[in-house]
Amino acid sequence: MDTSNLLTILGIAIALSAYLSAIRLMAIQKISDISKDDPKGSCKKWDIRKKLGLLTLADIPIVLSAFFLGLHLLWNDLRFNFLGYEIFSGDPYSWLLPVGLWLFLIAGTVMVLLHVFAWIITCSELLRGNKTVEKKVESEVTTVKKEQEKKPEASKLQIEVQESSGEVSES
Repeated sequence: MDTSNLLTILGIAIALSAYLSAIRLMAIQKISDISKDDPKGSCKKWDIRKKLGLLTLADIPIVLSAFFLGLHLLWNDLRFNFLGYEIFSGDPYSWLLPVGLWLFLIAGTVMVLLHVFAWIITCSELLRGNKTVEKKVESEVTTVKKEQEKKPEASKLQIEVQESSGEVSES
């Protein structure tokens, strides 16, 4: 394979690796932002960790792919030939390229599958989401109305208590 094509694939692998790393760091930050007082905090953290596990299925092969492709491209320039024969009992240069390309293909396939999975979840939420949003808004409105109804009663009690104690104050 031509060196310029390999450099293109290596650049894509490095960019995808950085992208996945940024997503991972944001998810880890989101885990640390969940309050310890949140009663559903451990469930939320576990859900994020499961998604990070799925992300790892794409992350590992893309990082290894970039490593093997970079090693293949730099093998002769870094003069690793003497190491190859001593450590690997042969020339590892011959298998670096196919392994790197297969890992790139695996990582790309996993990323496509994860995207399709996310699209399916998003579409299903959009199709049934309006009913869920309406119920949530209705419950918030009734909660606010109940709180507003309770407040005037509380102020009447304060007036009665203040009148019985003989103090005059405006509230």
